[in-house]
Amino acid sequence: MIPSRCARHSRLVSLYLMIFFSATQFSAAHEEGEHAAGQNGAVKQTAATAIILPALEGPTPWSDKPLLNDPARFQIAIMTDRTGGHRPGVWMQAVNRVNLLRPEFVVSVGDLIEGYTEDRQQVEAEWKEFQRFIDKMDMRFFFVAGNHDLSNPMMHALWREKFGPEWFSFDYKDVHFVCLNSEDPVSQLGSEQLEWLSADLARHDDARWTLLFIHKPLWVYAEREIAAGNQDATGWKQAERLLGNRPHTVFSGHHHAYVQYDRNGTKYYRLATTGGGSRLRGKAYGEFDHIVWLTMEPDGPHVSNILLSGILPADVVTEQGIARFGRFLAETQVEVVPILVDDSDGFSSGRVDLRFTNRFDQPITLSGQFSGLPIRGLTLQPEQLTLRAEPGKSSTQAVDLHFAERISFAQLAGTTFTAQLRSEGESPSLAAEKVLPVVIDQRHGIPQLGSAVEVDGDLTEWGALRFRTPDEPLVLGQADLWVGRGDAAVDFDLRRDAERLYIAAQVTDDVTLPKEDQLELRLDLRPITARYADSRLVDGSYRLLVAPPTGDSTADIDARDHQDQPGDWGIQAVTRRNEQGYATEIALPLSMVRERQGADWQSLQMAVAARDVDETGQDAARVLWRGTADFDRRNVNYGHFAPSDRP
Repeated sequence: MIPSRCARHSRLVSLYLMIFFSATQFSAAHEEGEHAAGQNGAVKQTAATAIILPALEGPTPWSDKPLLNDPARFQIAIMTDRTGGHRPGVWMQAVNRVNLLRPEFVVSVGDLIEGYTEDRQQVEAEWKEFQRFIDKMDMRFFFVAGNHDLSNPMMHALWREKFGPEWFSFDYKDVHFVCLNSEDPVSQLGSEQLEWLSADLARHDDARWTLLFIHKPLWVYAEREIAAGNQDATGWKQAERLLGNRPHTVFSGHHHAYVQYDRNGTKYYRLATTGGGSRLRGKAYGEFDHIVWLTMEPDGPHVSNILLSGILPADVVTEQGIARFGRFLAETQVEVVPILVDDSDGFSSGRVDLRFTNRFDQPITLSGQFSGLPIRGLTLQPEQLTLRAEPGKSSTQAVDLHFAERISFAQLAGTTFTAQLRSEGESPSLAAEKVLPVVIDQRHGIPQLGSAVEVDGDLTEWGALRFRTPDEPLVLGQADLWVGRGDAAVDFDLRRDAERLYIAAQVTDDVTLPKEDQLELRLDLRPITARYADSRLVDGSYRLLVAPPTGDSTADIDARDHQDQPGDWGIQAVTRRNEQGYATEIALPLSMVRERQGADWQSLQMAVAARDVDETGQDAARVLWRGTADFDRRNVNYGHFAPSDRP
């Protein structure tokens, strides 16, 4: 028995020797009662642990992987943009998550307060609020400045009063941390900062790794300018030369969308948000609230993204991946062909045609549903929609809508079609959602004239004008100053001949101020599919402004394009005063429409408003015939006008 026990003892000692692993915890020189990191900090061992495993014969219930207890290993958290449309509560939720994760310290990439004000009291209140969040963090937090934090000279001065230098560096476990200021002055590294960086990197050329933190991804700005044949105004290329071939990694924020870049084997990161403004469409878009978790290993930093609901790898969105996803979005086209009806009383039944075109390099499946339709008496056939298209192919589907009673166009204005798109043949698949307006509206005819109209401001030959400001219109601006149609309203109509489109308008205005009251027309002359693929008033849209004359009549008009630039498009106008207010006749060359849609043009969209001011210097009330609160930017709820064969 004794020899056997000695043998077992010998085997146990040998096993202990084989599996004895020591782990050490390092700290920098003591600073004001805390462990602080600095270039002069002496690293010393303060604790040791070991794992002692039992001696087992045969298989063991553990793997033979090493313990991850390298003395040089450490873990930190990086928090990104809180502001730029911040969503209350998210940053504090992230602070609580960080406290649970227990990193050794936290570094930011800026945009910590909303800023962008000259009001010092307001900025101090915002910093006071932010510092209350930091007071609840269990570990040290390093401030990095963003454009919201340093947006004017007062804010620069206040930063220096509260936090000292706008750029700085420190060391921890032989890793050099560099925190720069991208707002020196704006989207730039100034000469003083670059001189400091040169000297700082030279003093720490033996660091095992350099981690650089900056708010704006200046490399993107610099590369864009260089690609355009311009000089790099950001200073980033000089910073890159200073970094040279030393092992380094760069972290930035600002754009609220995550991308991992690779520059000659060096990883650059543009982080998403920790509460800043975001559509939060998910990882494919790089839009999520997160904390970056950095584990420093002997071979460099290992990066992962911790969401409030999970963990994502560092390459969740790469430069190549986001480019492919962008092509997936751009090369899949979904069209909902508008339904325009001649009945002014509303809509009861019709057919919606869907067209799905796939120019991507993978097959794509579309599924979708309608939203916003009144449900009373509604039948929809088919109810479930699924389309599939091979690369380079299209797929169509007709959907029959029927209501048991006539529905007004106003009740149909909010109808949308939501299309879910998913690629096939690759893993993971690409997926996206597109929401398109479903246009069910009245078609207003533009009658054909036998002869040209004399543009003279006399509307006698027009007869009764067909369109008028509603009794309860949408009023923008000084809405409380509008007291009814007698205060400000518009009656108008349209005609055409072979070469010109004519618009006649009678503006009712009880107090007419020539330099401040105006008739406003918005026109979108693009093809209808383009207008509803993108409702913004972009190239192909125009704004016309007509003011009442100082005397009896005038013959001018302020015509501008979508960039608010005046142009000479051959537009004519004459305006006359009358008892109701003032009347105007306008003639537009039909070539403006034909150059967008071709000779057989189909329709245009137009909205009309009366800008009304009753006292000099007063802000205007804008009384709309149709449109929305986004009247100046989108064609939503503008009227549809199409050629009519009737005289």
